Amino acid sequence: MLVDEPPKDPEDWVFEIKFDGYRMLARVEGGEILLVTRNGNDWTSKLSGLVKAMRTMELPDGWYDGEIIMPGKDVPADFQALQGAFDSHRTGQIVFYLFDLPYCAGHDLRDVPLVERRAVLQRIVQRKPHPNVRFSEVFDVAPKEMLESACRLGLEGVIAKRRDSAYVGRRSSDWIKLKCKLRQEFVIAGWTDPKGARTGIGSLLLGVHGDDGKLRYAGNVGTGFNEQTLRELRKQLDALATDRKPFAAGTGLPRDAHWVRPDLVCEVSFGEWTRDGKVRHSVFHGLRSDKPADAIGEEPVLHEPPPDRPAAKPAKNSAKASPKTSAKPAAAVTLPPTLRISNPDRVVDPQSGITKIGLVRYYALVAPLMMVHLEDRPIAMVRAPDGIEGQLFFQKHLDRYKMAGVEQLAPEVFPGHPPMVKIARPEGLLSAAQMNVVEFHTWNGVVPTIDRPDRMTFDIDPGEGVTWPQIQEAAQLVRAMLDELGLPCFLKTSGGKGLHLVVPLKPQFDWDTVKDFSQAIVQHLARTLPDRFVAKSGAKNRVGRIFIDYLRNGYGATTACAWSARARPGLGISVPVRWDELQDLKGGAHWSVGSVHTRLDQGNQPWDEYEKSRVALAAAMKKLGFEPA
Repeated sequence: MLVDEPPKDPEDWVFEIKFDGYRMLARVEGGEILLVTRNGNDWTSKLSGLVKAMRTMELPDGWYDGEIIMPGKDVPADFQALQGAFDSHRTGQIVFYLFDLPYCAGHDLRDVPLVERRAVLQRIVQRKPHPNVRFSEVFDVAPKEMLESACRLGLEGVIAKRRDSAYVGRRSSDWIKLKCKLRQEFVIAGWTDPKGARTGIGSLLLGVHGDDGKLRYAGNVGTGFNEQTLRELRKQLDALATDRKPFAAGTGLPRDAHWVRPDLVCEVSFGEWTRDGKVRHSVFHGLRSDKPADAIGEEPVLHEPPPDRPAAKPAKNSAKASPKTSAKPAAAVTLPPTLRISNPDRVVDPQSGITKIGLVRYYALVAPLMMVHLEDRPIAMVRAPDGIEGQLFFQKHLDRYKMAGVEQLAPEVFPGHPPMVKIARPEGLLSAAQMNVVEFHTWNGVVPTIDRPDRMTFDIDPGEGVTWPQIQEAAQLVRAMLDELGLPCFLKTSGGKGLHLVVPLKPQFDWDTVKDFSQAIVQHLARTLPDRFVAKSGAKNRVGRIFIDYLRNGYGATTACAWSARARPGLGISVPVRWDELQDLKGGAHWSVGSVHTRLDQGNQPWDEYEKSRVALAAAMKKLGFEPA
C-alpha cells in the first residue's frame, strides 16, 4: 500500500529499503531450489547463479521471500541493468535480498509476528553467507531521515512493516510504501514515431485498468531510454502490432500512434497524476516480465498513514509451568523501542561472525523457551565486553549496572553476600545482552524454597583425550545408574564439550544433603567403572577419563541454563534433548546461536514430562545405603 507520509508511531514499525528490482520467492525442499515470481512464473533456469549460491548456504526447507536486484555503477540498484541481464543471459551478478520467511522446516510461520520471522531468517542467511544472497536489514533511524537518505542514494524508497504483522499474499495496511517519486507499472498499448536523430520509438503510450477491467489511457513516457533499449523495444512492439486501439477510454491520444496488443508491462516513475488521469514528468525504468498486463491498475496513494493499532499482549508464563513447546517456533520477544544497543555490529565471536545485535536477537527469539528455566532462580552471568576472545567476567550482582528486567533478590537468599539477581522478565535477557552478557547460569533452587534444591545436576565433564562417543556412553551409564535408584533424569547439551543430566526433585532435603548424595552416586560409579570415571575434579585426575561433576549441586553453585549461549568459539547453546536423540548428537555444542532455527520446532518438548517427574530422594538414598548427615 502506497502512502505519502510515514506512520505516526514509528516504534510499532520496522523500516527497510525498497529495492529497485523484481519480487521473488524461493522454495527450498530437499536441497532443490525453485525460484518463482509473484505471479507464479518459474525463473529457476534464468537464475542458475542464484540457485548455485543458495545451495552453498545449505538453507533449511521453506519459502523465502525477497527481491532480486542488479547493483549499478552509480546507484545501489539499476532496474534497466537487471532487465538487460536477462536479455543478455548475464545474470551472475544479480543479488537476492531476503526479507521474509513464511514457511520454514515444515512449519507455517505466516501468523508468527514479522520481527520473529525475520530473526529466524537473519540467522539462516548469516549461518553460511553468500555475497549474492543477503538479508534485508532494517534501520533504526527516523523514517523521514531514512527516506531522504534512500532518495539521495538513488533508491526507490522505503518499506514500512508493522512489527507484529502476519504474512499475507495480498496488499495490506500492515506493509506500506514510502517512495521517493510516484512510481508504478503501466501497460504498453502503443508508441509514437521518433523525431530528429532518435531511433526506434518516440514515446510509449501507457495504460492502466480501471475498476471495470477496461484499459484507459494514462499518458506517455519518452525519457529514460538508451539506444539499445530503444532498438530492442521497437522489435518487441513490431511483433505485437495491431490495427485495433486497445484503449476503451481516454482523451488526448496522439494522432500518429501505432497500436500494439496490450501484453507488455513497463515500470515508470513520474511527478504526479493530472486531474484527467495522466502522468506528468514520466521516466521509463524498464520492462517487467514478472507481472501480467491484465493486473495493472492505478496504484492508490493514501494521504494519511494507516491508523496505528495496539500490539498484541505477550502471554505470561505460569509460575508452575513446565517447559513447553508448540507446533510452531516459540513466539520471540519484540525488542523494546527503549532498548538501545551500543556497538551493534561489534563481532562477539569471530568464528561464527555473530555480532552483538545478533546475540540480542537470539535471546529475543528464545526468551519464551528460556524463561521457564529461569523463573525465580538466582543467576550468574558471564560478560564478554571485548567479545569471547577478550577477558570474560563472572557477574552475580547488579553492582553499578542496571538492567531492565533483571531484579535483585532479598539479601536472605545468600546471607553475607551482595544481593543475588534473577531474570524477572524476558526483556532482562535483552538488556543483559546489551551489557555484553553471553552466558546465563542458574542455581538448582528457586526463591520460594531456596533452602531446599528442586533439582540435582550431573555435568559430564570430559578430560583430555576423551572422545565424543565416550561422552555419549558415559551419559547412558549415569542414566542407567540413576534408573536403578528410581531417579528420572532429563538430558541437555551443555553448549560446550559435554552433557548435562538433570534430576527433578521435590524440594525436601537441604543443599548439603543433596550435594553429598550426588557425590555418593559419582563415587559409586568411579569405584564400579574406574577406567571410565573419576570422582575427583582437576585436569590431572581425569586424563582419558570423565569427571561427573556433582559440585554443581552446592549452595550458590550454578549450571548453564537451557538455551543459554556459551562464550566459546562458535557460540554453542545448551539445548534440551530426548534420550533417543543422544546417538545422533555431534557434540555438546550440536546447536549454536547461528543454527538454533533448526531446533526451534522442538523447543522444550523433550522435557514435557519434567514437572510431573519430580521425585523424593529418600528411597534412592536407601537403595544406595546413603545416610544423610
